[in-house]
Amino acid sequence: MVNVWIPIQSLGSVNVAVFRKDSGEVDIVDAGMYSARSIHDLIAKVKNKIRGRIEGVGKIVITHFHVDHMSGAAILKEVFEPTVFIGVGELDTPLRSGSPDMFVENILSLYREHGVPEAVIESIRRTHPVFRTILAYRAFSSLDLRPIYPGDILKLGEAEYRALPAPGHTPGHIVLESLDGTHAIVGDTLLERITPSVILYDESHDPLGHYLKTLEMLAQKNYLVAYPGHGNPIISPAERARELVEHHRKRLEEVLSLLRRKGSMTGYEVASSMKWRTSYSNWAEYPPVEKFFAIGEALAHLKRLQVEMKVEVIERDGVKKFRIL
Repeated sequence: MVNVWIPIQSLGSVNVAVFRKDSGEVDIVDAGMYSARSIHDLIAKVKNKIRGRIEGVGKIVITHFHVDHMSGAAILKEVFEPTVFIGVGELDTPLRSGSPDMFVENILSLYREHGVPEAVIESIRRTHPVFRTILAYRAFSSLDLRPIYPGDILKLGEAEYRALPAPGHTPGHIVLESLDGTHAIVGDTLLERITPSVILYDESHDPLGHYLKTLEMLAQKNYLVAYPGHGNPIISPAERARELVEHHRKRLEEVLSLLRRKGSMTGYEVASSMKWRTSYSNWAEYPPVEKFFAIGEALAHLKRLQVEMKVEVIERDGVKKFRIL
């Protein structure tokens, strides 16, 4: 594993798995960002790790369609001409099928229906990173991407991995499981110290429901270690998966408790009332992008409760509110 710089202050870096072939060529999982500094850092660290020059990059496997994990592949494609693979579920993601700025605009329209004030929406629009990384998304989307199907066996270097669907953080996220079952490359499905974001981007989807199933699948595995997209390797990943399931169960109960006290609330009111793990003392201090993710997370939990038939949606004057059934 090499830790590659990315220009995202809250994360700082992304992990890239490197597999060396006997020929000196390498395969990699995830590719850093569409940035000269990021790719320079990646190449320098790979050369140091393999103690020699890179004879070529044969395959790039992308765990999920987020800019910090996939967009560097567009630069590496120009230099090394690798074959680029991504989970089949990501090929149809709304983020890829249209302009990424329109994807976020559609989410903001959804947020507006759930009571988010126009001033908050405008502040998010001004600061959301997708508007600064449109070229990166478009560069990656223009590549000849090869789909990975559930159960596919991928040879990486001299090793082989099985692709497992792991939706939630994104619709087509994949996990790569070693064939001997000892370890897995898990992207952003498991992180050591933070909880991966799961946001509602479309009313027809239940992202938290999908993510809980992914976590339950990982909790049944006996991996000794999991290699995440950010941070340190995770020892006892099954235990971490169970911790995250419990975290979201408590979040769901927190939302229900708010609705019991208040009677009915918009998604925005729920988000601004929840207790988030943060250094900010109140909701007004949250930067716009953090509000974007908090609102999306709150709506994902409300959607799960709606699917579980614990809450219902009522609409008044074009704004949706939730109340307990």
